[in-house]
Amino acid sequence: MSAECTLLVAGATGAAATRMIERARALPGFRVIGLSRNRPEDAPEWIVADLADAQGLARALATRPDVTHIVYAARAPHGETGVEDVPANVGMLRNLLDAAEAALPHFAHLHLIHGGKWYGLHIGPYRTPAREDDPRHLPPNFYYDQQDLVAARQRGRAWTWSASRPNFVLDVAPGRARNMVSTLGAYAAICRELGAPFDFPGKPGAWDRLHEVTDASLLAEGVLWMLREPRCANRAFNITNGDAFRWCDLWPFLAELFGLRCGKPRPMAMAHWMADKGPVWEAIRARHGLALPLAQVASWSFADFFLNMDYDVLSSMTAARAAGFTGFVDSWAMFADQVAGYRAARILPP
Repeated sequence: MSAECTLLVAGATGAAATRMIERARALPGFRVIGLSRNRPEDAPEWIVADLADAQGLARALATRPDVTHIVYAARAPHGETGVEDVPANVGMLRNLLDAAEAALPHFAHLHLIHGGKWYGLHIGPYRTPAREDDPRHLPPNFYYDQQDLVAARQRGRAWTWSASRPNFVLDVAPGRARNMVSTLGAYAAICRELGAPFDFPGKPGAWDRLHEVTDASLLAEGVLWMLREPRCANRAFNITNGDAFRWCDLWPFLAELFGLRCGKPRPMAMAHWMADKGPVWEAIRARHGLALPLAQVASWSFADFFLNMDYDVLSSMTAARAAGFTGFVDSWAMFADQVAGYRAARILPP
């Protein structure tokens, strides 16, 4: 890649995109522009546009003909259950691709941030460690439609594409309740406030299964590697921390981090049992001067999802390693660092 790279990050206010912008701006030769419906207060270069508005998006992108690379990190609104909106997700990407091909004379590469749902982890057990060329599960899955769209459009053109498939992207992301670390931290704080043990609320079968996650900074490193590595052209790669853990091993470590006695597996629907704990959190918040209400710290429906996976969640990193990617993160150290980060931000109590 030349030193004249202008990177546009679409869907730029998400946790993964935020880390990517931060990391890319620290690299020589990168100029980085964010794109979202709302401009953050501290954003130096930004395009305000709605990916669902084809005409408005085309006009906005025409103001930045210097863009050479695009990272697509956007996602249509969705819940924790049900099928995600395929037409909306594909339509947003198509609008961006149409605008890029029409307005960007130096357009060279498009990257898609996808995830482990490519392999059907949200449906049930799947083959592990998952490989990038594994058979697709029964649709719908908007990842499939998006990659098919991009691959078809790329044929015969000079630009290339790539895709990343992380699993459970974790970061210190204030105000984003759909986060494993902040949700577990809020649960732990409430257990401590009520004098309850730190029980594992997931299915018994999930207690000793293998799980993996992806640090947001590592994902950013992986995506930026794909943008610059010719061997990644028109390919998808798993990007995960590179290790795995079992809740039965990690749970006592988390209990110690949170200053709690470790409990045992005790299945319960978090969305139900934690629904009345708002006043408990407010008492904790008042005592410690915490910044956010519970609804902005923890997602109990998300907890019910990731704690009840009674099957292995694991991806192969062989393809990325073979192509030259060497990044990794120690997941246990990452959990400790992010708990410390949430405490420093006054999101979780000390």
